[in-house]
Amino acid sequence: MDPNLREAISAEIGWACRILLVTHVGPDGDAIGSLLGLGSLLRARGKEVTLACEDPVPESYRFLPGSDQVVQEASGSYDLVIGLDCSDRQRMGDVVSENLAALPLVNIDHHVTNGRFGTINWVDASAVATAQMVLTLAEELGWPVTRQVAICLLNGLVTDTRSFRTSNVDMAAMRAVLRLIEAGASLPEIARQALEQRPLASVRLWADAVDRLRLEDGILWTSVTLAMRQRWGMDENDFSGLANSLSGIREARAVVVFTERDNGLIDVSMRAAPGLNVAQAAVRLGGGGHPQAAGCTLEGDLPQVQERVLAEVGQSLSEQRAGAG
Repeated sequence: MDPNLREAISAEIGWACRILLVTHVGPDGDAIGSLLGLGSLLRARGKEVTLACEDPVPESYRFLPGSDQVVQEASGSYDLVIGLDCSDRQRMGDVVSENLAALPLVNIDHHVTNGRFGTINWVDASAVATAQMVLTLAEELGWPVTRQVAICLLNGLVTDTRSFRTSNVDMAAMRAVLRLIEAGASLPEIARQALEQRPLASVRLWADAVDRLRLEDGILWTSVTLAMRQRWGMDENDFSGLANSLSGIREARAVVVFTERDNGLIDVSMRAAPGLNVAQAAVRLGGGGHPQAAGCTLEGDLPQVQERVLAEVGQSLSEQRAGAG
């Protein structure tokens, strides 16, 4: 960690009494794990902390200690806002309202597409998860990592690396895992809870989505409609992993999953085969992410969004093929 960034972040946290921690809409395991882990660390430093996310904590991560403390609206006055795992300000949703916009904002994130929207920006694309960065911050500032913190942070590493199977996993990531295990976190239990456990209704929803699969020019895609979710009683944030599972299909150079949200927006999850990049297309569509895992949220009806996204992904893959040639 750059010493100047460490000192700047330490100074902001040092003078602040009331801190608002915010993670992104449609939170994943890294978002929730980083939020809970840093929140616990700051409370141990005597800070008054609010944990906020515009969307509820997904069922898969409600086993994490402190998950019941995450609120969807931030009320009250604060001295400092810390954004976690948010590639741009829009990903923070409406939690950071206009009256909070003038506050200092520390942006902690590992997405290569991060827009550096904070007053202080710590963006480390070499980290496999934002949770790894939170651990680094704690260690460099001499903050003890409790078992509760370790569980939350290890959840972030496990989920963002698909249980350490992504191509960016390196020795630094594995050393972080070892330190969190030494602090009391159980790798098998976290992997089981976060990646393997799921309600039967979500599997039935997956079956509907698989039945709608289409493969066109190397792009495998499907949709999860509002009607499908209503049929199985699934909240928009209570099922995950479909895009990751589909990315293992050999014929697919890229995978795209469209999910209709309750507010009329459409979430787009993209995955790429090794050596390809879907982040380029995601950025062009107003989103972001990693080369092999990216996404965006778009307005419009489902057929229009599908046509726009598939054209953009196809164009991006064609450019990559031409560049490689």
